[in-house]
Amino acid sequence: MDFGLREWLIIIGIIVIAGILFDGWRRMRGGKGTLKFKLDRRLADSLADGGDDGEVLGPARVVRPAEPALGDLPHRATPSATRSARASARQRDLEFDEPVPTLLNPLDEGDAYAQRGESGGAPMEELLVINVVCRDPQGFKGPELLQSILESGLRFGDMDIFHRHESMAGHGEVLFSMANGVKPGTFDLDDIDLFTTRAVSFFLGLPGPRHPKQAFDVMIAAARKLAHELDGELKDDQRSVMTAQTIEHYRQRITDFERRHLTKQR
Repeated sequence: MDFGLREWLIIIGIIVIAGILFDGWRRMRGGKGTLKFKLDRRLADSLADGGDDGEVLGPARVVRPAEPALGDLPHRATPSATRSARASARQRDLEFDEPVPTLLNPLDEGDAYAQRGESGGAPMEELLVINVVCRDPQGFKGPELLQSILESGLRFGDMDIFHRHESMAGHGEVLFSMANGVKPGTFDLDDIDLFTTRAVSFFLGLPGPRHPKQAFDVMIAAARKLAHELDGELKDDQRSVMTAQTIEHYRQRITDFERRHLTKQR
């Protein structure tokens, strides 16, 4: 087969192109290996140094500021902490040096309800107590205390304590009574001008008045009036702050008492 000039030029061109491609492929292969080796070496050196090389890219790290220790904080109370401290101080100020008077324990000697039981009355099943505690450490002053309770219809009587009768004039059955909140639980009218007390205790016993719910409403009104006029605070028989829920619980106790007695009568 005879080749002309044209055919030889084509063959030579193919050979030259093949040579160029082969040389390029060889260079690229060798270059990639060198580059890869250099990168691997650099990365290894960076990791060995703690990974602080700024040229090595990686996932972003979130740096959180160290929380200060308690000793590093400035000594400054927050408003809420200040209020809590004041509330705690107030509660400590309201602590009684003496317990609730023995008068409020229905079976103690000398108690009005125990005396009633000895004279043939029914034994007491429920005792509803509302304590009024003075916020002033000096306590309630005798003249102001006497004025407030007299306006609510309480009258001095048996056992040297005050009682609220059906009549504001002091006639009829006893609805509830009020004792001194500090032992011995009594009042001395002869020394009322110099008398002070940290608290007084209103109490209503069941069975007692014919209409205990109405009697309780009169008692809570008298206690609220005293607390409002003489800067007092209402507390329950456990000396916890008296809330609307506590008052409703007392009313429920009256309802339960009436239900039990209605069932017995049937």
